[in-house]
Amino acid sequence: MGRLTESLLDFIAVMPDRPLPASMIALARTGFTDAVGVMAAGMHEPVVARLMAYVGSQGGSAEARLLLGSQRASASDAALVGATAAQVLDYDDYAYHNHPSAVLVPAILAEAEATGAGGEAMVRAYITGYEVWAVVMKREPDHLHSKGWHPTAVFGAIGVAAALAVLRRLPRAVARDAMGLAVAYGGGVLANFGAMAKSFQGGKAAQTGVAAVRMALAGVDAGAGAIDGEQGLLAALSPAGRVDRESPAADLGEHWYGAAHGLNIKRYPMVGASQRVIDATLQCRRQNAIEPAAVTRICVHISRKHAAVMPFHRPQTALEAKFSLEFAAAAALLAGRVGLAELHDDFVRRDAVQAMMRKVVLEIGPDDDPVYPVGARADWVEIGDRQGNTYVSEKVERALGHGLNPMTAQQLREKFISCVCAGGHSEATAERLYRQLQNLQTLESAAALSLTD
Repeated sequence: MGRLTESLLDFIAVMPDRPLPASMIALARTGFTDAVGVMAAGMHEPVVARLMAYVGSQGGSAEARLLLGSQRASASDAALVGATAAQVLDYDDYAYHNHPSAVLVPAILAEAEATGAGGEAMVRAYITGYEVWAVVMKREPDHLHSKGWHPTAVFGAIGVAAALAVLRRLPRAVARDAMGLAVAYGGGVLANFGAMAKSFQGGKAAQTGVAAVRMALAGVDAGAGAIDGEQGLLAALSPAGRVDRESPAADLGEHWYGAAHGLNIKRYPMVGASQRVIDATLQCRRQNAIEPAAVTRICVHISRKHAAVMPFHRPQTALEAKFSLEFAAAAALLAGRVGLAELHDDFVRRDAVQAMMRKVVLEIGPDDDPVYPVGARADWVEIGDRQGNTYVSEKVERALGHGLNPMTAQQLREKFISCVCAGGHSEATAERLYRQLQNLQTLESAAALSLTD
């Protein structure tokens, strides 16, 4: 057992009762709100319908609602379905190269409903999961995506186990076993991007975290060094063996990662690495009144590591297009927006879209962002037309919605309302749910939250 794991357990032990900074409470409210919104928007996607059919065929206890609706299942299955729905549109928030809220929130909601926990406990659980997940992820200085790992799928279950350890006030030994069992369950690779399995990997992380806690409570134990041992997760994953798995997280609970960096809220339902390019393309189109039919070339400047997570250069489906830089630029130029309406197979396959994607070239690197080493200092585009003009966008250092360039409260609300309505619910339901989530700490129980009109 290592000092890192013990420091995580020290933090978990005090989180049920310790005073919380207002900035972290606000972070939890934002995370819950955005995750529930994108979950509602994604609830009718094919992978979600198929998982709901699978869950229904398995039987089991009816502890929690699926997608805050009327159908019920076990808490772990509710977490699976909810987190998959929250991830499938790739509209969910991200931080430290992971997607914390889409995994944490459905798991916390399901377990809170099963145990009768209220809003304050859910807030504390979210903050714990967010911070523990950040600590574990940030121990690796090298780029896990470059080795093919999907960090959200690999580390998400640990974050959920830590969150639910606080929600349930688990004894220290049980919390240790729960996180170790979460390691035993975890996994996910980038090869599944562009397929239903990508969002399932996030859903599985949520399901795994719930199941790991239940198994630990039943007496199933795990290796004490599962996270930080010589043959533990961090050592096994590390691309160059430079991971810090030995030193304790001494400032955990003193320096709050969430307060310093926040959540990156997406304006566009595409991979986070595309957000700056879309901002740049839309700005250039708008300011120069560019006529898409006259465009002959679009040069996109982006970091090597960000380009690597967008491997689909000629996507044919919306699932592939979410990980295509060529589609991001083409859609922004042609439609003047990149929203849910553009992320459909029929739009992706349009002749004009396919033709525009062939005009996109990439200028790769350098990866020289001093704050986020996987990115460039800025992304930008150069657009050429038939008249020989070249239009250069502004250099976008932080997309609107980034934790260091946040959306306004009104913009966040508008995204939430539009997502819930896109899922087929009324604006009145969306408004009611938004108000509840913005006052999450005062909720008596998770059962008060509902997507039923």
